[in-house]
Amino acid sequence: MYVWNLAAFMCCVMFALGLTGDRRMRKRRNTCDHGTYQHEGITCCLCPRGYRVLNDCTGQRKTNCTLCESETYSDHPNNDYKCQPCKICDSSAKMEDKERCSPFNNTVCRCQKDYYCPQGDQCRICKPCDMCTEVETKCTETNNTVCKDTTTSNGIIAAAVLVPLFIIVVVLLYFWKQKKDKKRRDKVPKEEVPLKDLDLNPYLSEIADHLGWKVMKRVALHSGMNKAVIDNHECNHPNDAREQTYGLLQEWSQKQGLYEAYPALIRNLHAINERRTADEIKKIVEKAQP
Repeated sequence: MYVWNLAAFMCCVMFALGLTGDRRMRKRRNTCDHGTYQHEGITCCLCPRGYRVLNDCTGQRKTNCTLCESETYSDHPNNDYKCQPCKICDSSAKMEDKERCSPFNNTVCRCQKDYYCPQGDQCRICKPCDMCTEVETKCTETNNTVCKDTTTSNGIIAAAVLVPLFIIVVVLLYFWKQKKDKKRRDKVPKEEVPLKDLDLNPYLSEIADHLGWKVMKRVALHSGMNKAVIDNHECNHPNDAREQTYGLLQEWSQKQGLYEAYPALIRNLHAINERRTADEIKKIVEKAQP
């Protein structure tokens, strides 16, 4: 009797354990390892990273997931019907693949050799690394080359070369100018006979005919006459160059002085390279002298 009672007790224990294990198995099958989402009022399990939803869950079945297709990826649990397209590293922007795309991760790009980009994974175009005579830190994917500071030493060398060279050039220019000025002075003929001190007024009309307006204007400007005064004579006789010349010559000679106008006129004509005109005026004046 005792044996039958023990057998019955063991059967009850085994039955109870079986029910508990079955509940645990069903509960485990219903657990969502990656989170849930709602679809038409039903709680469905998210697909794991690297997968997408092929069919949403129903009351009778769980979510049906499928692996991301080639050149697509999903890097987090999701309920998307499509995976994300993989990033393409642009060779024209000097970029290349660092890690190829997989269903679980997007492509990771990096700069090609001798190029860099400070933005790292957000980079869109890489820049060429600087070239240095002396490198302190080599160029990397995210940092440009750091060159050694040779400015000071180069500046000292440059100064040592350029300063003496500059002094030599200045000295040569000085002597060249002195030589040029001497030649210019030598070309100016000295008056063989000093110009006579005489009153120029009786000859002004004939002198004006030989000078003309343009030459007379240059004489006046060269001698420091006010431009407004010169322009005033031009405005007073807009269509008569002879009257313009005569009026300006008359006022100019008065400013020079009674006996200084003649030598001053000859000197100014020489200074503006109107030597032939100066010779003509000398003839006008000297032919009337005893």
